[in-house]
Amino acid sequence: MTMTAYIKEQWEWIASQAGIIILINLILLTSTPLAKTLGEIFYLDLLVISAAVAGYFFHFRRLNKAYAKIRQAMTEGRDMDWLCRESAESAGNNVPGISLSKELLAYQHNGFSRKENDYQQRMNDLNDYLTQTVHDLKVNLSVCEMVVKRLENEPQPETGTMSKLLYQIEQMKFRVNQTLFVARANHYSEDILSENMDLGQVVKEAISVNAEFMITKNISIQNNISPYRLISDKKWIQYIVAQILNNSSKYTAENGEIMISGQEDEQGYHLHLRDNGIGIPPEELGRVFDKGFTGSNGRSSTKSTGMGMYYAKKMANTLGIGLNVRSEQGVYTEFIVSFYKLSDYMQRQRS
Repeated sequence: MTMTAYIKEQWEWIASQAGIIILINLILLTSTPLAKTLGEIFYLDLLVISAAVAGYFFHFRRLNKAYAKIRQAMTEGRDMDWLCRESAESAGNNVPGISLSKELLAYQHNGFSRKENDYQQRMNDLNDYLTQTVHDLKVNLSVCEMVVKRLENEPQPETGTMSKLLYQIEQMKFRVNQTLFVARANHYSEDILSENMDLGQVVKEAISVNAEFMITKNISIQNNISPYRLISDKKWIQYIVAQILNNSSKYTAENGEIMISGQEDEQGYHLHLRDNGIGIPPEELGRVFDKGFTGSNGRSSTKSTGMGMYYAKKMANTLGIGLNVRSEQGVYTEFIVSFYKLSDYMQRQRS
């Protein structure tokens, strides 16, 4: 540290002490005869200034030694703990503010650790989803291969065989698209765009994504959604609705029905998607959105990753919309997507 830099850092103290000396001089000069006290005042000023300069000199030298110790620690790759020990052992060479610096670094380290843990969790989630998706795609490809071989041996392929092949291809397309969405979900802060959108049109697009699954099982859809405009991210809303419909198609028997309706109240607009499928056991209802949870239905009736609804809920929370489920086993399952009005949304954010 140079003397010029030191003076710039300590200018407040230097200015305050100079002001004190000037104030004392003014008091002395105005309260005593000038002829008798001028020499004594000058002598007093000399002593005070000399003491102040000496104090600043020793403080400057101590700071230089402390900064030299910090540079040594950085050069040798030492950590903060070593610097604290050295400062404690060197009574006349301790680093000013070392304790506060250590607390600040610990606070910063905790912040980095939280971000690292969150990033690691998201990467683990993505890895689990990709692993399961690749496994499911291999199953779909194996089925496609068997169907193609059967077609090669048939002079006139049956309609049912072609339908099975088309169904497996649509399954693969859906899983690939959902995997792309999941990959984006782990970087959602960079992939969200608020826009004025028509919820009714988004629902129609989500139905189109799942059309082949519905046709294969002859599931009818009663869409009673009227045009309703709101501001949100269109592609993520479509992802959530498409995931719910895909989930319903899995657990609804052939010739089943899915009913889609909307309801507006003082809190916001609520999108209801209800099927007459096998329903969810009461003890499992609270775990539908848990990571990797497939439930007894997923284990027994279909190949389920347990990740689709987990990511749907995750993105709903990110967008600030509600996603809830209610069900009666053997009767129905209903998902409710709630788009809150601004005042109610702000109250939910504060609570």
